[in-house]
Order: sequence, then C-alpha cells, then structure tokens
Amino acid sequence: MAKGKTDGRQERLLIKVIMPKQGAERKVSGGGGKGKPFRDVDSKYRSRLSGQVSAIRKAVAPQIKTAGAAPVRVKLLGKATAKSHRPKQLFSDNTCPIVGGGGVGELFIKATHDGLESLVDVIETGDSDQIIKELSCVEAIEPITPRFRRNGLNARDLLRRSPRGTDGFVTRVKLFDFGDDEDQEKLLADFRRRCHVNGMEIQESRGYSSRSYTFPVQCETVEELEKLSRIIGVRSINPMPLIRTIRPKMIDTKPLPKMPTPDDVEGEFPVVVVVDSGVSDEIDGLERWVVGRESAVADEYENTEHGTFVAGLICWGDVLNPTIDGLDRSPCGVFDLQVIPNSDPDKGETDHLLEGEFLFSLEEALQQHANSFKVWNLSLGTDEVCSLDRFSILAEELDNLQEKYQVSFVVAAGNFTTPPLLDFPRIDAQLEQGRITAPADSILSVTVGAVSHVGYKKDGPKQHHPTPFSRHGAGPNHIIKPDLVHYGGTCSTDFSHQSGIRSVSKDGSAENLGTSFATPLVSRTLAQIYHHVTPTPSPVLARGLLTHHARDPRTRLRVPDGDENFFGFGLPATVPYCLECSPHTSTLVFDDVLRPGYFLEWDNFPYPPSLCRDGRYFGEIWMTVAFAPTRGSRWGTEYCETHIEANFGVYFRERSRETGELKPKPKFRGLVPPEHKNKGQLYESYQVEKLRKWAPVRTYHGNMGENGERGDRWRLKLQLLSRHGVERTEKPQPFSLIVTIADPENKVMVYDEMARLIRNRFQSQNLTVRAGARVRAKQ
Repeated sequence: MAKGKTDGRQERLLIKVIMPKQGAERKVSGGGGKGKPFRDVDSKYRSRLSGQVSAIRKAVAPQIKTAGAAPVRVKLLGKATAKSHRPKQLFSDNTCPIVGGGGVGELFIKATHDGLESLVDVIETGDSDQIIKELSCVEAIEPITPRFRRNGLNARDLLRRSPRGTDGFVTRVKLFDFGDDEDQEKLLADFRRRCHVNGMEIQESRGYSSRSYTFPVQCETVEELEKLSRIIGVRSINPMPLIRTIRPKMIDTKPLPKMPTPDDVEGEFPVVVVVDSGVSDEIDGLERWVVGRESAVADEYENTEHGTFVAGLICWGDVLNPTIDGLDRSPCGVFDLQVIPNSDPDKGETDHLLEGEFLFSLEEALQQHANSFKVWNLSLGTDEVCSLDRFSILAEELDNLQEKYQVSFVVAAGNFTTPPLLDFPRIDAQLEQGRITAPADSILSVTVGAVSHVGYKKDGPKQHHPTPFSRHGAGPNHIIKPDLVHYGGTCSTDFSHQSGIRSVSKDGSAENLGTSFATPLVSRTLAQIYHHVTPTPSPVLARGLLTHHARDPRTRLRVPDGDENFFGFGLPATVPYCLECSPHTSTLVFDDVLRPGYFLEWDNFPYPPSLCRDGRYFGEIWMTVAFAPTRGSRWGTEYCETHIEANFGVYFRERSRETGELKPKPKFRGLVPPEHKNKGQLYESYQVEKLRKWAPVRTYHGNMGENGERGDRWRLKLQLLSRHGVERTEKPQPFSLIVTIADPENKVMVYDEMARLIRNRFQSQNLTVRAGARVRAKQ
C-alpha cells in the first residue's frame, strides 16, 4: 500500500500521465434546425437597412477611391450574437465580408463600391430563409466615426492624456485588418500618405508585431489629431501607454540579517527573469543569486529600488516573512532584465518608457534567454483600465511573445491608489473604478492579485481577504482575472495603517505593499513547477498544474461562485504538494490535442471500486482544463477563437413511468460541472459572462455527497468549439486536462486502486519529478 507523505521524506505518490491518442475520436453531429427570424423582415425594415447602406455609400465614396475599401460597423440584436446566428451570407465576399469584431454584438465589414451596391440589392430583394433569418439579426449598419475611433474622447482630452514625444504628443494608432488581400496594403498606404500630407510623424513601430498594424503617431495640435481621426483605415486612437512600476514606500526599515546564498544550497535551483527597474548589485548576498544581467536603461536614469524589492521576494521571501503561510520555500535565483527608468524626481533624473519600447526590449531578451528561463516576472503595468469588450494591445502582444517563445509571464493585476481605497465586498461604484489595468488582461499570462496577511477590525480587510489596493476583474470577454492571488502587504482603506510584506531595500530590509509584490511569490512557485517536472513541461501544462490545487485562502476550499473576480482560482499550492498525490487522492494528466469538428471520449472510465457501494458512486472530483486558444486581435471581444468543453459523469438507465422497467438506452449525466457559472441564461452574451465560455483556463468540481450518485459507468468527454470559421483550418488544439479523484473522508486508498486500474486500462507513466534543491540546515 502507498504510504502517506507526512514529513516530506516518505515515498512520493506521483501524478499519472495518460499517454495521448487513447481517447476515441468521434465526429460532432450537425447542429439544429434553421431557427426562426428574430423579428418581422417586412418592407419597412428592409427600407431602413438599405437606407443606412445608401447613406454610407455616399459618405465613404471618396475614401474608397483612395483606400480601396472602407470599414463599416454592424450592430446585432443582443439575442442574436451567437456564432450560429452570424450573418455570413448577408455579409459575404459577394457583398461586404465580415473582417472583424468589437464588443458583444458588434461586427465590422469591408465595404467597396460594388460590395455596397450588392448589399443593398440583397437587403431589398433577398428572400431565402437564411437571408431573412440573417436580416432579422441586424440592428444597424453604421459608418465609423472620428469619435468612435477615439473611444468616445474628444480630441483635446486625448491629446492632453498622451505623453510628450520629440515632436508633439505620442498617440497609439491601430488600423483595421482586412486580412491577407491587396485591400489591406492599400489601406496601409493611404494611412501613411495622409499622415505625411498632414505633417504627422509615424514613429518607428518597433516592438509591435507587423500584423498588429499598430503605430506610434505624434500629433502637435488638436487639429492634427482631428485629421488623424478621420483617416478611413484607423480603428482606434489612444494615448500611448507608459510602462510603470509603483514607487516603493519603504516602511519599518531594519538591518538585513545574514541570508542564505547559493553556497548554502544542495542541488540546482530555478531562475525567474525579473523584468523591472533593475536589481542592485550592492546588497550583501543578493548579488550571489543573480545569474545574469541585461539593461536597456541609461546610467543616469537608474533607480533599482522596485526591482531589488521584487528580486528579494523571489530569493528570500520565505526567510524574510516567516510568519506568512503559503510561501514557497524552495531556493530560487533571478536574472536581472532592467528596462524601466527612474520616474521619481527625488531619486535623480527621470525618463519614461513607451509601450512599444518596452515590447522591443522584452523581445530582444526573449530571443537570447527564452530557452534558459521559462518564467518572466512583470511586476509592472499601465494606467489603461481594461475594457470588458476588447483586449488591450499590450495584452495581445504579450500573448504573441509567450506563444512564440514558449514562456510564461506572471503579471501584476494593478494597484488602486486613490483614497479611500477599495472595500470588500466592493460597493457598486468601486466595481468599475477598481478594474484591472493593462496588461493584466493578457490571456496567456498568469495575473496576480493581492490578499491581506493580517486582519483589521475596522476600515480595512479581514485576514486573507483582498487588499484595498488590489484591482479586480473580470477581464475582457468576462475571463477570470486575476488568475491567482498571493500576499502583497496590506493597509487600511484610508492608508493610515500599513502592514507590508518584507523584502530587500538599500538600507537592509523593509516592508512594502502592492500587487507588484504578490506577483513574484507566484512566479517562484511557477518556476519551481517548470524546474521540477522533466522534461520541461509546456506553458499550458505548467499553468494547469499551478492552477489545479489553488484554493481560497480564507477557507482552503474552492473559491465560491461570485468571488472569482477578486480571488481568481485562489492561492496556489507550493511544490511539491501541487505535483504529488496523497494516499486518498489520484491525479491524472491528459496532454493531447483536439481537432475541430471532433470530440475525444474515454468511455468506461476507471473509478475506484471502494468509492462505489450499492450501485452508487461516492467521492470528490476536480478538474482543470488549460489551453492556449487560437486568437485573433481583429475580433475584439471574440479575441479567443477556440474553446474546450469538458464533461465527466456517468451513464444511467431511466425507468419507464408506464411499466417501471429500465429503458434500454442509457442517458449521460455530468457529475463534475464547471465552476463560476450560472446556467440560467441562454444567449451567447450571457454564456460568455456567466459560463466563462471561451476562457483559456476552466475548473470543474463535483462532490457526490453522503448519498452518492447512481450510474452504470463513467465517461470523460472533451470537445473543441471554434468561431469565425476557424474549423476550416483544421488546426488541432493542444490542451492539458488534470483530473483528481479523491475520498473527502480520507479513508479509501484511492491512489493504489487507481494505479492498478490505470495500469490495466491505459498506457501511462508517472509525471517525472526531479528532486528539488534545498537550503542546507545550519550546523
């Protein structure tokens, strides 16, 4: 029998990895019927839509002559936003094809002179059932206005919020993306020509990917910005974001005691890249943990306080904060990537870092070091509050870099700094004010919020509750953000009382607070996962393992529905506990791929015999599905284009009401439902919000309770959903599924029973985990 792991030195009960291609691949059956129109498509309604298109033809005709095509906005009915209702025949290559999306129910089409003429004809005379159904979905067809491009701001306010450049104020301009055709080249050429004619400088757009069509543009006057807003190919104009860290406010400074160095460590340790303001080389002992340095900051703009504090938490966080539970205690080093200049005039000369410059420096470092270092700590952010209906450009670029270089970024959720700070539970006004800031909306990044390590009797959080400065989600498309939480110091809502987390300062050690300092505590745990698992896991599997055993810090149980926007999936478990089983649990990993149009099924799935009594199943099951979805920046809120749905449950046979006999055909009932959802709404917009559809990480949890659940046999099923015609590419979607079956009463030896069943049912192997480094005990 397997022995329990009580002192950390007994036999390790390792996770079982189920080898790929053992699930039965089956084709998804066709969808439902055509469905009824959402409204009467009568002559009056047709006339209204055709009138809108005719007005657009007149308004954009001059621009079409020079740019080749013009983007047009289509608004759909709220209950007609699902993929199955998309008007793809109405807006097709024969008329004006769909080329992008914005918020929920917002599409963009590419309009040409001939295409608009054909569209009017279809609107006025199209009589097929499909065209009538699609016409009924449309609320309005509108031109793109200058104010729309400025996200509702007037030109003066936008210019005032933009940072100064060498020849004016720096804005960030994003163009529409028509896809791979000649019209996109015409659009780009027209944009460049009009900027040149009007005296607006397009700066070198290094840092942004070429397919993002994002450019820094300098405007000196409001009139220039107005002209920029009228260029037909422009999708959005924003103030150019600046990359910042919070200014450290060191409190309760003390001398730094003698700290462990790599000389005190047995075995190899992982390394986290600290993408920050730099790590001091003058701190006794800390320099020994720095395995390398690179800097993009001139000497006169150096201020390493923030980066040093972050690095101290990665190297010595547990030693400097011995009273805080949940800190990873395995040795970890850092690589110093200095990119952020000093912004505090009290500390010397100041400079600012533009978003594109930051991305350029980051990718240069990734090209050199991505193979060596898998976890990159980004305790930084911007003042750009994340939208609910579009992802930030910075988040999209970080996603591209993580996919390209196969690394993981760990990002701070952002800090709310205007007193009075945030309550918990949040009051209504705070729900909007306290939302996360870019790039915390990055899909592939792990975003970290802060919880309090102490409790306040009044005017402050309780212990383990969100801190008053920690920003909350949800992210765009209602994805769960932050993903995880950790301890980052805390304070009262009026800032009068502060209790920070302790790390390294230039004068020894000090306390500080911010989501910036919760972030490195998650980074070091993720780095340990990458380091311990061999061969090196994919970012998707590493993220799944990090998430799977996360728990609510208040209760050590699942985060309840409604609290996920503040806690994410919870506080992560440390290594080795997130990589091992107990005698009463069995964890399985499925690393596989799904094809569009098919699902994978593992029928007659093994289940511990001791958890089946009198025809009923007992026990607790939790699952985590993680994947890197196919993404499309031009699709707005529909940025994530693929989604994986998991079902785990039993087949059972119903009895006939008439005869009382068992029906011959069994039915399937899922027993492990997705968490953080509300099944009460039907429309796509509500599924996105309430069911977290299209999210890159989903958790599931089921408990059969004291009475158990009846069933004949178990089945596990995973299915890939896609939108925007992605299924036509036949591109497979890799995923990691982690399943834990447990006896909540800790009586049944689940691990041993599942090990025997799996040996007979699957080709499998243990998750290979190397021995961790440890600090030698002092003699």
